[in-house]
Amino acid sequence: MNHEISSGDILPAKEAVESIDLTDLSSPIEIPPIPEDAHPENISDEERGFLKSEINRLKEERNALILAHNYMPKDVQDVADVVGDSLYLAQRGKDSDADILCEASVLFMQEILAVMKKTHQKILAPDLKALCSLAAHVDVGKIKAWKEKYPKGIVASYVNTYLKVKAISDYCYTSSNYVGVIKFILENHPGEDLLVLPDVHLGFSIAKFFQKIGQSLDRLWLMMGACHVHDIIRPSHIEEQRKLHPDAAVVFHGECACVRRCMVMVGEGSVPEDMMQSRSTQGMIKFVKESPAKKIIFATEVGNLYPMSKAAPDKILIPANPEAICAFMKQNTLRKVYISLRDLVREIVVDPELADKARRPIERMLSIT
Repeated sequence: MNHEISSGDILPAKEAVESIDLTDLSSPIEIPPIPEDAHPENISDEERGFLKSEINRLKEERNALILAHNYMPKDVQDVADVVGDSLYLAQRGKDSDADILCEASVLFMQEILAVMKKTHQKILAPDLKALCSLAAHVDVGKIKAWKEKYPKGIVASYVNTYLKVKAISDYCYTSSNYVGVIKFILENHPGEDLLVLPDVHLGFSIAKFFQKIGQSLDRLWLMMGACHVHDIIRPSHIEEQRKLHPDAAVVFHGECACVRRCMVMVGEGSVPEDMMQSRSTQGMIKFVKESPAKKIIFATEVGNLYPMSKAAPDKILIPANPEAICAFMKQNTLRKVYISLRDLVREIVVDPELADKARRPIERMLSIT
């Protein structure tokens, strides 16, 4: 490796993994300030009561469904009909017959609903500044160049990508179902090169899965990219918290920078597998409910603490890095949900041609578990 590696570069899997610590994976787009009203203490009980009452009235009046990602502010989660991760929200949104789907999430998730929506439905976003630093790492030109070089190659894009990327992909996958999607690809496209993008930390997990099932890494390619929030959850954070809480279990998201170290510890047997696991955002909730450990260190965006604590109120939940906060997700506030429903504003409309091209990989993502 004698050239400078940049985010968005596509590398053979071995080289990509070796380059993770040498590559600037910080957010390529400006991170907005977190709105004051994203913090519950900055909304009075009187206003909170009014907003929740009006939102509930508007939901009935407009036949609306509110979906919220696990990283949303507490007030938004409390008013939502459905709370979950990207895959769960996409599945529930696709199955809904509501006239209005107002999703408190980030743009790539709302785009999925806009692709899969029924003719009579409108997709609303509480705030259009809710973007994604991981999705912003993707370089479409480099994907097209790779496809020209490997015309029979398969492109599998992570859910954290915009429609222009999904439109040139063969498959999509999430942190919940990537194993199932990769197995399906390997079974149905034997011998073909495979490009997975854009999260290189999750790409490392895919590379380990390749090795586990005896597949050669020579056919696997990764794009250099990361979520700026999960990338600041480092091995040192896990180690520090485990020293403070030696009896705690650890559950970590596949996008975290601690993934490699955690997987090594489990692989070498220094930590039992049931005490340290990789899970999706939604899978973490199941883990904290079922783990016999009374303390659990969790490595993901801290907003997931709220649904996890509701699911397992008897557990002590410890964020690996309390600074892991997504300002993009937090653009969605209770006030903005109310305004979006009240005025039917910030509708997500996608290009029909892009939607047609992106529909197949999205449908595959929703169907493969």
